[in-house]
Amino acid sequence: MKHFTLLFLLTISVKLITAQTTPCMVQPDSLKGTYEGVCEKGKANGMGTAIGADTYIGNFKNGYPDGQGKYVWKNGNYYDGAWKKGLKEGKGEMHLKSGYKDSVVTGYWKKDTYRGQYENPYNIVDVTTRVGRVQVEKMGSRRNTVTVQVESLQAGGGFSATSAKMTSLSVIRGSYQSKSSNAMSNKEITIFQSVVFPFRATFYFGEHKVEIEIFEEGDWDITIPINK
Repeated sequence: MKHFTLLFLLTISVKLITAQTTPCMVQPDSLKGTYEGVCEKGKANGMGTAIGADTYIGNFKNGYPDGQGKYVWKNGNYYDGAWKKGLKEGKGEMHLKSGYKDSVVTGYWKKDTYRGQYENPYNIVDVTTRVGRVQVEKMGSRRNTVTVQVESLQAGGGFSATSAKMTSLSVIRGSYQSKSSNAMSNKEITIFQSVVFPFRATFYFGEHKVEIEIFEEGDWDITIPINK
């Protein structure tokens, strides 16, 4: 019995020593140093703290920051928010040190790149059946404009010789100061100037309509194909 107890205690001691000395890998080089937290299969998995040149406190997956966590760079800047595979992904706050005053950038990130204050900067609310694939694209952020280009398409593809025109407009949210239109053989371009965002409007093209809401300030292009 004594031999069994001694063997059991020895086994437990070896396991504890092994657990303490087995390295738990953190993948980013900037975080390699010390790690305290959940470890699975030799990698940081779960909640933990990694301290290297930089510091990260939060959730890990396969050795990478993944989930919610706070990353602090050696210069004092830090990001607190969502991560995926070691990259900022989702909603978060970036705190930047600058002299005696800090600045904060809040919004959404995609693959480590800041996307803006909204996860989806626009929403195509409603489209009638004969309207083709509506395309919405942000072109810049200097003037706060919305450019609507409506194109006439033939049933079998290609452009129609008849131009579709915007017949009316209903602004549901936001406003604009002025607009100008330019009609061509197969399309019409209308530019709305000094738009106040969020901007939601229904654009009518005879019996067809498209309702769009744009949340984020900037210069936006909307292309609307109408099937004749």
